[in-house]
Amino acid sequence: METIKKSILLEDNKQRNEIRTIVRDVVQVFKDNDDGEFYLPEEVNGKHYYDLPKLGIDLSVELIIQPDENVDNYLMDANYFRDDHIIVIGILYNTDNKQQSLYGIIGELNELIAHELRHVYQKRTGMYNLDQEEPEDPYLYYTQDHEIDAQVYGFKRMSQITRKPFDYLVRNWFDTHQDLHGLDKEEVEKVIRIIIDTKNKTNS
Repeated sequence: METIKKSILLEDNKQRNEIRTIVRDVVQVFKDNDDGEFYLPEEVNGKHYYDLPKLGIDLSVELIIQPDENVDNYLMDANYFRDDHIIVIGILYNTDNKQQSLYGIIGELNELIAHELRHVYQKRTGMYNLDQEEPEDPYLYYTQDHEIDAQVYGFKRMSQITRKPFDYLVRNWFDTHQDLHGLDKEEVEKVIRIIIDTKNKTNS
């Protein structure tokens, strides 16, 4: 039993290191550039891929940085393109608040990267069938088993980094990302409850 626990802790540490490396590179490029499209890790160290042997893939990141005066602070989203092993991250930000937004961006990047790497893990292990077409309806999309699992994983990582309560971070994300998720208030409450209940079950 002790050997199993050590193995799990080692795997978890490796995963955290991978997330930390990608987040660090994205933040560095964001600090150094005001606008543009960048490919990581090539932009930082000349390498074409992040080597993720435990996930069985070489991964690259496309970062799109775009100033937008209509955004109060920043808006950020990410998508994982499974066939190409690319995570595309988009950051819209207000140039007047770039420096002040860094703390929030770092926290949310940890959630986004952890979320997308969880999908990589789901695919590699056959944990869920990710080859089926994603539903267009927002509520059906956000309540898919594999999506709930990735949300729990991502928000747990964000909670560890920011030292803020898991429940608060989940609710705050859905409150501040209405334009992204497109859920109505009743649907938001249902999705939040599913995420929190799932997280509590995994901790029990």
